[in-house]
Amino acid sequence: MVKLARTHPERTAEVDEVRPRRGWIVLRLSLVGIVADKATLILQARDGGQAEMRLPADGYGDRFQVRIPLGALATACTARDWTWDLYLDAGTEEEPLRLGRHQDGIGGGKNVFLCPAQHAAGVRVQLYCTVSDNVSIACAREEKR
Repeated sequence: MVKLARTHPERTAEVDEVRPRRGWIVLRLSLVGIVADKATLILQARDGGQAEMRLPADGYGDRFQVRIPLGALATACTARDWTWDLYLDAGTEEEPLRLGRHQDGIGGGKNVFLCPAQHAAGVRVQLYCTVSDNVSIACAREEKR
């Protein structure tokens, strides 16, 4: 489990905890500067891919929790490598917010891994931070031996 500390008061959607589970990634999320009763996690394939997944985020105290099924991530695209960018729709009229990690005062979080790589359907799945401290999931087909 990874816990990240919050230090900024702007309108954001942030990852509080990451819990890898067999076949799942469980995220606990919070909204800063927004009040919402429900939320939806949106996973959008990067680089012009048309794949998109929407998963309900369940209320968890004053936060939200969402379970991401690795099998669905691994089978939604046919490319050799692809990336999912994560957004949170708070059910407001505004655009979904790019999901990020809590600001810890340390810049340049690119390639900081938030949980161990997992495997599903012959695909390596890795949750990581981008250069902008957003959260994405990299998927790569594994070589058959």
